[in-house]
Amino acid sequence: MKTLIQTDCCEGNSERTLASIDETVSRALDLCSPPQETENVLLPEAVGRVTAGDTISLFSLPIHEHSAVDGYALGGAGKNPFAIVGRRIAGDNPKGRIRDNEAMRIMTGAPTPAGTCAVVMQEHARVTDGIVTPDFNVPPGDNIRRVGEDVKASDTLVRSGTRLDARHTALLTASGYRSASVVRTIRVAVFSTGNELRDTGVGMGPGHIFDTNRPMLKTLLSSGNVDVSDFGIVPDTRDEIVRVLKEAAASHDLIITSGGVSVGEEDHLKPAVIEAGGAIESWRMAIKPGKPIALGNIGKAVYLGLPGNPLACFVDFLLVGRPILDGLTGAARRAALVQQAKAAFHWERRAGRHEFFPCNIVGTSDEGLPLLEKTGRAGSARLMPLIEADGLGAVNAGCATVEPGSRLEFYPFRADMGL
Repeated sequence: MKTLIQTDCCEGNSERTLASIDETVSRALDLCSPPQETENVLLPEAVGRVTAGDTISLFSLPIHEHSAVDGYALGGAGKNPFAIVGRRIAGDNPKGRIRDNEAMRIMTGAPTPAGTCAVVMQEHARVTDGIVTPDFNVPPGDNIRRVGEDVKASDTLVRSGTRLDARHTALLTASGYRSASVVRTIRVAVFSTGNELRDTGVGMGPGHIFDTNRPMLKTLLSSGNVDVSDFGIVPDTRDEIVRVLKEAAASHDLIITSGGVSVGEEDHLKPAVIEAGGAIESWRMAIKPGKPIALGNIGKAVYLGLPGNPLACFVDFLLVGRPILDGLTGAARRAALVQQAKAAFHWERRAGRHEFFPCNIVGTSDEGLPLLEKTGRAGSARLMPLIEADGLGAVNAGCATVEPGSRLEFYPFRADMGL
C-alpha cells in the first residue's frame, strides 16, 4: 500500500508535510535488528515462529515409488488383458516383480512392484476370472508417484526467515524432522500513559475511562513468536515514564506505548525517551485516523509510540507495528491483504489523507467486487463500529467525494484460508 507524501491541509498548514505509510514503515524497519539467539522447538509447537537458517531435505519424497490410486499395477501399457498375480496394500514390503502380461491389485500408497509400467484406477477396469482389462489405452507412468517427484534429497524445504504454519509442519514432519531451528521469541513491553486511565475492576471517578488500548495491543501481539510484558498504566509524569522506559529497554526488543505522542503540554513521552537515553522521531502519517506516531530506540530496544484513540491505535499497529515485528524476527514482511471494492454510500470528506474506516460488505458489484457500507458514525475513539465491521475500507488521499460505485480498498478482518 503506497501513499504519497501529502501536505497537511487538514490543519490549515499547507507547508507541513505528512509522511507516506511506506516511508514510515521503511524508517521503522531501519531501526530493527533481529536477535542472533536461536532455539530448537518441537513441531507443531513451532507454528508461528520464524526459522533461523534454511532447512534441507534429508531424503527424497516420496521415499519409494507408490500407487496414487486404488487399482491395478500393470506390467505393461495399453488396454490388453493382464493376469492378476497378487495384492499389495500400503505398508507392504515392496518385494516381488510382475511381468509384461501380469497385474497386481494395489491400494493407494502401496509400493508398486518392480516391473510396473502404469496403474489403472479400479473404476476404469473390468475384472473377470482373475483377469483385469483396462477400459482405455493406459499410458506409461499413469497414476504412479515417482521417487523424489515432490522433493529431492538436499532440496531446501523451508528458507530462513519463514514464519512456520501448518503447511510447513506437514512437510517437515514428512521429511523426518521433529523440531525446527527458530529465532528466539521477541520480547515486547507494553504500557499506556494517561492520568485518566483505569484498569477494569478498579474504582472509577469523574473523568476516568477504562484503558482499552493495552488489552487490545496485547491481543494483537498474542502469538507463539512474541513474549509480552505488561507494564500497566504509567502516570503522566516525566520521571515515572523515564523510569519505566529504562526498565523496559534493559530487557526487551520492542517497547510499545499508547497515548502521549501528540503535541499537548501533558504529552511527556517524546522528551522522556530522550531522557531515558534514547533517540526519537515524531512522524505524522498521511492517514486518518492515526496521523501522530513516534519511532525511535532506547539502547537496543525499538520504540513505537501509538496514538491514544483506540481506532487510531488499532490502525497504526496493523500498518507499522506488525512490520516492525517482522523486522525484529528477520521474517519477510507480510503484505496486507487488500481487495479492490466499490462504495455503496455517498460521503463528502476533506481530502489530504489516506482515510480508513470500519465497513461492512452489503453486496456484490456487477464486476464481482464487494460493495462496502460504512459502519456507524466515524470517530477514532469509537469501538462499536470496529466490532460490527467486516473489515476496514480505505479511500485515497486525493479523493474528496465518494459516490456509490467509487473504487475503494478493503482490508478484511477475516481470511477464509488465513494461516
